[in-house]
Amino acid sequence: MDVSRRKFLKGAAATAATVAIGGVMAGCTKAADTGQDTNNKANGNGNGNANVNTNSSVSNEVSTSTRWYDERYFAKPSPITDIDETVDVDVVVVGAGNGGCISAVSAADLGASVAWVEQTPNVVTFAGEIAAINSKVAKEKFGVSYTEEERNKIVNDICRYASYENDQRLVKLWAENSGRTMDWFVDMMAAKGVKMFLETDLFDTDIYNSPAVTHTVHRDEFIEMGPNQMGSQIANPVWEEHAEDMGVQKFFQHTAKQLIQDSSGKVTGIIVQRNSDEKYIQINAAKGVILATGGYSGNPEMMAALRYRCKDSIVNNLGGAGRNGDGIKLAMWAGAAIDRNHGGGVAFNRAALDLDHHTGEPYSSGLDDIWWAGSQPWLKVNTRGERFMNEDGPYDFQIFGGVTQPKNFWFQIFDSNYWEDVNAFHTTICGRVVAAKGARNSEVLPGVFPCKTKEEFEQAFLNPGLESGRLKQADSLEDLAKQLGIPEDTFLDTVERYNQLAANGYDSDFGKAARNLRPVEKGPFYGIALGNWLLCTFNGVRINTDMQAVNEEGDAIDGLYVVGNDSGGFFANSYPQYYGGLAQGRTSCFARLAALHAVTGSIYE
Repeated sequence: MDVSRRKFLKGAAATAATVAIGGVMAGCTKAADTGQDTNNKANGNGNGNANVNTNSSVSNEVSTSTRWYDERYFAKPSPITDIDETVDVDVVVVGAGNGGCISAVSAADLGASVAWVEQTPNVVTFAGEIAAINSKVAKEKFGVSYTEEERNKIVNDICRYASYENDQRLVKLWAENSGRTMDWFVDMMAAKGVKMFLETDLFDTDIYNSPAVTHTVHRDEFIEMGPNQMGSQIANPVWEEHAEDMGVQKFFQHTAKQLIQDSSGKVTGIIVQRNSDEKYIQINAAKGVILATGGYSGNPEMMAALRYRCKDSIVNNLGGAGRNGDGIKLAMWAGAAIDRNHGGGVAFNRAALDLDHHTGEPYSSGLDDIWWAGSQPWLKVNTRGERFMNEDGPYDFQIFGGVTQPKNFWFQIFDSNYWEDVNAFHTTICGRVVAAKGARNSEVLPGVFPCKTKEEFEQAFLNPGLESGRLKQADSLEDLAKQLGIPEDTFLDTVERYNQLAANGYDSDFGKAARNLRPVEKGPFYGIALGNWLLCTFNGVRINTDMQAVNEEGDAIDGLYVVGNDSGGFFANSYPQYYGGLAQGRTSCFARLAALHAVTGSIYE
């Protein structure tokens, strides 16, 4: 397969965003020197239990700070001095999600002694696709490779998606090092009987023009049309096995509370609290501390303090539990800067609403509140019954368009031809609902998987939606409008206009691709209220190309590394969906590089 001929790489203007809209996470001892200066103290935790400042003044009082965020929320608690025991290691890793797993094993694999801190009893499994360029799997098994020129086009495409409010050097770092990281990843998985799959569906079509970069692990024999068991639920327990084999000291069910810095500001360790008896343990880190606690998507107060743009439009927050901004606060208290960009995040347009639901608060986090088919480009109307945008394009565009509407949500409308429709749409990556060759076709949630038949689609999507009461079914459009609580006359006019555009094969109103102009004309009819499902935040601590946290002047904080959603600089404003697995790809690559630099002083082996 000759990648250089792919239409995706023809011209710098063919960005993913542009193409999309056109067609588409021993012993008691005295504490070591912590510098005595409280400015060099940090009090926070590992993945999920921060000392959250819950003072309501964060959102209700006017701050006199000159910073763009509310500094009062990030005030440092007093230093911890009642240390019960001390442990000495080379590297401390905080968090046991995708980034923490890879950092811990990488550091141990490089010969370092490692303490691995996690507030819960187990590794965290969330998300499963990993984007990497020029891996051996891609080149040797699928014939997929990219030249330097092609990689640079991809880098610039990702930066354009972020309006260049990100750090292009970091994106380029991923493009140049993700392949070798993936090669190490594949070898480590293979040692435990786990295989790697590369997604090539839609690689050479005009539907999405997405590069083939999406890797996913599986243990059992891969089933071409699925469903398959794949992703971090397989990979992360394997990383835990490797960590145990390598003698990593696990401090699970321990909460990270405070970074230790010497008089120069260098991070020399961390203080953690054992959850069972609340005693403090000081872990000295000769080579560095790596923070990987998962961002702050589970912390509305931190969102308010950081002026998070999408806070009040969130409907579902599945995936936010335990992600309270702990690592970010630890780093900021140590002097690190945070991305000024405070919007966006990785979100899905698949959060199902009860019609009396108020978006923003309280957040829902249940599986019943998910309508996985929400990314299908069916007709969308607002609460006034009006069509308001092109329904094509990646899910982030659809969310941003939808939350600008009255009440911050929208309705998805379709008819009894739903099976024919979803086959025509041929959505991809995590939005896929129809099984396809060259796709991973994995079970994404319990009972939710890309389907091979109409009956499977009804079993996986339609029937659960109807049973939850969120998906409405009606024999007439008039009755559907009544059930949805939208103006009947306007709604009928909207559907009539939409059907006429479909008949003409041209969307003169919003420019939707002709193949996705599927009419709404055959009963029974269906409608569901949808909103913003937040997966993770991605503005975080600023880092350099060695994965070190930096201060406002861009100077590295020695001994402190930040990866995953705790780190910033890579994304901004929105998430480039059509690079499947880019968020975890960035996390995986940079987690490995952080460990390399902490142990060896270089990101190169």
